[in-house]
Amino acid sequence: MTRSPLRAASEWLLAPMTLALLMSGCATTEPADDAAGQPSSPTATTSAATTPTSTPTPTVRPSSAPAIPPKKPTDEQATDRIAGRVTRGGSGPCYGVVTDDGKEYALYGSDTGTLQVDTFVRVTIAPLLLRINCGPGTHASIVELSVVR
Repeated sequence: MTRSPLRAASEWLLAPMTLALLMSGCATTEPADDAAGQPSSPTATTSAATTPTSTPTPTVRPSSAPAIPPKKPTDEQATDRIAGRVTRGGSGPCYGVVTDDGKEYALYGSDTGTLQVDTFVRVTIAPLLLRINCGPGTHASIVELSVVR
């Protein structure tokens, strides 16, 4: 089997070049000799290259961060539950409730029982299917009512 002259030359140069590269990575730079040809004496100074820097490394933002905020709220709130103070009470079937944010509801519940004015209640509501007027406010039907004590 014959080798080409180029391949033989490259194999012959590969080992010395690898050795030269390895040795040059470990070599240290010596200070230049002075004009008299005498090497300079070692000094006990510290260089900036050997002292650690106090500059903090920059942090990288995670790539999973959204580019724009969501259009809808991410925490869905139930629209069929309200809590508030009874403003029109009695034995029913119509009641008035005002929530903490000031929204007034006119609620209908045929089997709710007696509610006192200024009582705090938590109510699950549904659309009112009867054509009945229970007073001012958003009309709704009572699905479940609990008094908050």
